Amino acid sequence: MEIRLGSLDEALGVHNQIEELLPISDSRYFSERIADKKFLLLVAEIDNALVGYKLGYWLDDNCFYSWLGGVHTDYRRQGIAKALLLEQERRVGELGVKEIRVKSMNQYRSMLLLLIAQGYAITGVYVNAQGKEKIHFAKKLV
Repeated sequence: MEIRLGSLDEALGVHNQIEELLPISDSRYFSERIADKKFLLLVAEIDNALVGYKLGYWLDDNCFYSWLGGVHTDYRRQGIAKALLLEQERRVGELGVKEIRVKSMNQYRSMLLLLIAQGYAITGVYVNAQGKEKIHFAKKLV
């Protein structure tokens, strides 16, 4: 497996292969959210096939928000999500980030377990405008 910097179109391709995520029609969905932000987009590749992605952006010089990501259903349970998470932490940490924040939901149980296993702490829970609970996590980087 190779983890490398990716493009918004690559992230879109992987995103739309992840069954539990709502499909996105084009990469403008990503670019509109991150338009004025410094961001990091990683993709995971196995045998020239894109199998996962992780996209986040800086909230300020010291804090990074890990926004979206996932792993293609056929490639789960191979450590890809963990590898993407650890690479994201490494790269932003080298650039001076002191804290990473993430939001998730109960329906993404595997992600919740991964975050807790990797030292992320629950910092709050809220209900969004659509009535869905969002669980906030944060991790201090050493």
